[in-house]
Amino acid sequence: MKRRFGISLPEPVASKLDELALNTNSDRSTIVAKAVEEYLHEDLHETREHLCSGLIILVSEKPLSQKGVEDSIVKAQFTVSAKSTYITVLFVEGFYERVKKLRRTLSRKCSLTRYIPLLCAYEGGSGGEPR
Repeated sequence: MKRRFGISLPEPVASKLDELALNTNSDRSTIVAKAVEEYLHEDLHETREHLCSGLIILVSEKPLSQKGVEDSIVKAQFTVSAKSTYITVLFVEGFYERVKKLRRTLSRKCSLTRYIPLLCAYEGGSGGEPR
């Protein structure tokens, strides 16, 4: 079942949406629905404690020391050098409060941090699916 409603977009955003729809042979409604789903997944993700798996992406001027990311929720890590910066990707599994705390700690050493939730298990049922 679908609900229909109108939205207003700034002209530059609407133009980019039209271009994306044309280039991907899709329609605007599908693109907007996917974008809203992703936004809701990431934002609703923070509303209650739960087990989750995801990626923490870090950008820094210097490589992070192994000691700096020691945490039981970090299951895998790799770093690549890109021009004058380092990009580190951590695969984490654990309760979201631990993920949030680790991200906050690492953000003090990095110019950019981003968490991408992949799998979420909320009490009373699953709240997320692999992306």
